[in-house]
Amino acid sequence: MTPQSAHSEPPVNPPPKLETLTFDIDGEIGTLTLNRPKSLNAMSPEMIDELPTIATWLADSAPLRALIVTGAGRAFCAGGDVTWFKRGLDDDAHDLSADLRHRVDVLHQAIVDFRRIPFPVIAAVNGPAAGAGLSLALMCDVRIASEDAFFAVAYGRIGASPDGGMTYFLPRLLGPSRAIELMLNDPNLSAEEAHALGLVGQVVPADRLMEAARDKAAELAAKAPYYVRMAKGLVAQSLDNTLADHLQLERHAIADSMETEDAREGISAFLAGEDPTFSGR
Repeated sequence: MTPQSAHSEPPVNPPPKLETLTFDIDGEIGTLTLNRPKSLNAMSPEMIDELPTIATWLADSAPLRALIVTGAGRAFCAGGDVTWFKRGLDDDAHDLSADLRHRVDVLHQAIVDFRRIPFPVIAAVNGPAAGAGLSLALMCDVRIASEDAFFAVAYGRIGASPDGGMTYFLPRLLGPSRAIELMLNDPNLSAEEAHALGLVGQVVPADRLMEAARDKAAELAAKAPYYVRMAKGLVAQSLDNTLADHLQLERHAIADSMETEDAREGISAFLAGEDPTFSGR
């Protein structure tokens, strides 16, 4: 085997092989698609098992600067697969509570890893986002909805407690009072209603959804990766820190940013009245 050149790039760790999800890369933008369209992309045990696999790779190894998350067919994600719940309830020998306790632990680890992704994550919500499907949309940094999309908490409709981070993300987006009101009333929110409430940032015609998501991904991918990584990380920690502790994090982060080539490029371009080109170094 020929030794690797000292000046060559290290081999990229390829994405994992997936069955219920598909993953594509176009330049520096990746697209993760929930791919159980006949079941409205409901989360089966198999899909739940695959989510942390791809999330860990995206957080630790992906050569990307933006990610789009969407669903195949006419739904984003209908939440947990209720037919799986029903089979467990009908089988006296099956401990559905123990099974769910394990699977939701796996799902939650995936969400923790998705939130570790150091680049922007954009939900392109193409259809219904209900239950844990709404939670998946909420975990993303930016949400763009098709006019065909709708949003529903949905758990109360089957008497189940919310999961997937819904009771974490919704109060941070809406405030605790509006979050509990939404969860208890549990309407089917149209895309425009979700936009008015602040759940999504943009609503577009169905045939323009992926174009709009890619445009947003390209726009955000052009930003300095250090800035994006620190903005995401600092905001995520802000609600759990005291002001004094958080200001110390901001202090060190801005000082460290001055050691990057991107900061040098950005400052020089600003003073010259030009647009910067950030390389990620």
